[in-house]
Amino acid sequence: MFKLRDISIRNKLILMQVFTSVVVFGIVFGVFIITDVNSYKQRKVDSMISLAQVIGTNSISSIQFQDPEAAKKMLADLHNVAPEIIHAGITNKNGQAFASYSKIKADSFKIPVLKGKAFSFAGEQQLFVSNPIVSNNEIIGDVFLQVQLTELQKIKHDKYGLAFVLLLVALVFSFLIALMVQSYISKRLLKLVHAIKKVGKTGEYNKTLEEDGKDEIATLIQAFNKLMEEIKESQKKKDEFIGIASHELKTPLTSIKGYVEMLNVLEQEQPKKKFVEKTLNNVNKLERLVKDLLDVSKIQSGQLKLDIKEFNIDELLDETIIAAQMVSGTHHIERKDHPDNKMIFGDKQRIEQVLLNLLSNAIKYSPGENKVVVDSEKTEKELIIKIRDYGIGVPKEEQINIFERFYRTKGVSVHISGFGLGLYICRDIINRHYGKIWVESADKGSIFYFSLPLKHSFTTQQTQA
Repeated sequence: MFKLRDISIRNKLILMQVFTSVVVFGIVFGVFIITDVNSYKQRKVDSMISLAQVIGTNSISSIQFQDPEAAKKMLADLHNVAPEIIHAGITNKNGQAFASYSKIKADSFKIPVLKGKAFSFAGEQQLFVSNPIVSNNEIIGDVFLQVQLTELQKIKHDKYGLAFVLLLVALVFSFLIALMVQSYISKRLLKLVHAIKKVGKTGEYNKTLEEDGKDEIATLIQAFNKLMEEIKESQKKKDEFIGIASHELKTPLTSIKGYVEMLNVLEQEQPKKKFVEKTLNNVNKLERLVKDLLDVSKIQSGQLKLDIKEFNIDELLDETIIAAQMVSGTHHIERKDHPDNKMIFGDKQRIEQVLLNLLSNAIKYSPGENKVVVDSEKTEKELIIKIRDYGIGVPKEEQINIFERFYRTKGVSVHISGFGLGLYICRDIINRHYGKIWVESADKGSIFYFSLPLKHSFTTQQTQA
């Protein structure tokens, strides 16, 4: 269903200006036509009244001498003087018909009883005029004229045609002017809208817009710039806090982990052994969280460094699958492709971190299932690795945001632990390797992809960068 609010501001401005122009020109042309028609009617009334007066003056003697034939002959000559007259009549002072005239093929008519009354009435198609015949200040009869307004129909037709043509011309010019005028207003608004969308999509809060105007749009842009400055400052403080907190947590956490690991070796009595193992599992979770926070801090400060070396990606895939399988008692991790010793340039430890994160997510977000599939595909320039789960999946509308910092899938993430940092770190690592990472929905669950350039492609992109 068409909704005005769904139209862009640019098109709304054009429609508004064109509509306003059409309404204004319509009113002007309407007034012009009505005025012209009324003016024509008034001229015709005045002309017919003058003609009636002339007929009345020339009919005085015929009425006084009771010579209706002379009056009829005079009326018959009207078709030469005023061919638009279809009926004419003269009555005596008693209102009785004295003489009449009807145009050939005209409908029959009856002369109205007027008795000295002067009147005129102009309709859409006919004009009626009556004028008394006066002799020596005495009314001795009346003249009646019925006129066909054929010319009026032609005038209306011509005026309507002219108005329609002028309206079309005005519409075209109005549209062209609206196109030029709207760009000044909508261009600035659209620039602000695009900036807001870009910020929402990329999270780049250092984006500001230049504006030297003083109108409401300029006020909006100034408010946007101020908001970006405040968000950027807030992000800076938050990143500083995360960095400091992570570093401060790392040292005592290392000590705690060491003591718990030692206690785990020494303690063999149940259920004390079980409690120690649970404590160690939670310490490991906390350690991973602190590492993620440290990585985020390094990414934000530009201090995340890569140790780029050549390594065998097939060996890394096998090692990572084994490591992930050891900590998962619910899912079988299946490798679908066949290793062929593919070599790539990259930071082996960081790529392993990406793989472990994606495998961990595939297991965590597919409760009740028992399989995760790992596959790879080699193209001319890159290697694409796929990790498929058969779990709850990622809604299509959220796929664009899932790699943002602190973003978690709505609805399902409430029941699953995490801070939404893993995929953000994975995206940064893959981007630093000149690759791409994305997610697609499957019939059931989802498929996470990431690509890495092969040896020759990585060297080329590194040179270009």
